Amino acid sequence: MEGLPADVAPPMEGQSLPREFWTFDMVQERLVEAMITCWRHPDRERGWQRVHCAWPDILREVSAGDYDARGAEVASAEVEIRPASLTRIEVGEMEEAFAWTDMLALADRKLVGMAITELAKGQREVKWRRLLLRMGLQRGADGLRMRYGRAINAICIAKNGGNARG
Repeated sequence: MEGLPADVAPPMEGQSLPREFWTFDMVQERLVEAMITCWRHPDRERGWQRVHCAWPDILREVSAGDYDARGAEVASAEVEIRPASLTRIEVGEMEEAFAWTDMLALADRKLVGMAITELAKGQREVKWRRLLLRMGLQRGADGLRMRYGRAINAICIAKNGGNARG
């Protein structure tokens, strides 16, 4: 069948495939994107107030006189550039991806979080020996790597309709 990974058998007669088949790399990439989105997320309370009541922000801008595009009151070099705000879709995808880790044991959740953080920082691969100390362990870097792989695989199984705990 087209679109299936080579190691996946086509469905038997009467069976259907999940709408989207999640692979290890897809889950890992989505978690990395969620971490990057989380870093871009502004202060939650301030963001909530901005969404629900923009009037104080409007008043602040008027009193500050920072309408450079309309009145050229402030030189463009002095105007603080605000980061683009997150869309509802980005926030929803971030929260969905982080919710996937709820099925993992607490120690595995911590490990996945630390490994994903390393990848989100732009590292090509996780330095497992460095994570050993942060996990409070003295040895077993390869074991951490395998635990991480099993945790991401459990998320894949759950996303593909299986029972990850089973």
